[in-house]
Amino acid sequence: MQYVSPNVSGVILAAGTASRMGRDKLSLPFRGLPMLQHVVNAARESCLKNVTVVIPRDTELEAAVDLKGCNVVCSPHRELGQIESLQSGLRYVMDDSDGCMVLLGDQPLITAKTIDMLAGAFAQQPECWVAPVQEDMRGNPIIIPSSWYPKVFELEGDTGARPLLASPGVALRLVRIHEVGPFIDVDTELQYQRLLDKYEAKSA
Repeated sequence: MQYVSPNVSGVILAAGTASRMGRDKLSLPFRGLPMLQHVVNAARESCLKNVTVVIPRDTELEAAVDLKGCNVVCSPHRELGQIESLQSGLRYVMDDSDGCMVLLGDQPLITAKTIDMLAGAFAQQPECWVAPVQEDMRGNPIIIPSSWYPKVFELEGDTGARPLLASPGVALRLVRIHEVGPFIDVDTELQYQRLLDKYEAKSA
């Protein structure tokens, strides 16, 4: 099959309140770097057309994380939930690409290889949503086709774009990923400790 260059923008969601963790989790150290830095690095090293990072206002993240080459967007109302952050980032990239990859700032094991595989699948079928799968478990990041952007702006509440996957007529392409990155995120102290115990000394 002929290779088609992906026209995909990346939006990294890093403006959450971390209510389950009770502290700023994205600055927590992992392999010598803040957790968010690993996601940013993977996105910058990938084939994504551009990378936008959505952060809170008045945060130390911008000083703690190297965001060189990224667009930085401040989420004005992060208390409204994840969808507000997604809409803030999407608003910044919606005119630039055929699709938007939504990455989570608390998935430090994500790699550029995985991002490229998902973006490549989208390039073949740009009308489809794309998501990683492993043993029937769906993960993140997902790619939203540009034709669905208006529907994303209609969403409200502490949710991402996933509810739209239940919409009539939605086309979803699942890409089998053998790496663990898309299926491990950090929401609690216990999950953070497990991440350190299992992966701190290993390569992803």
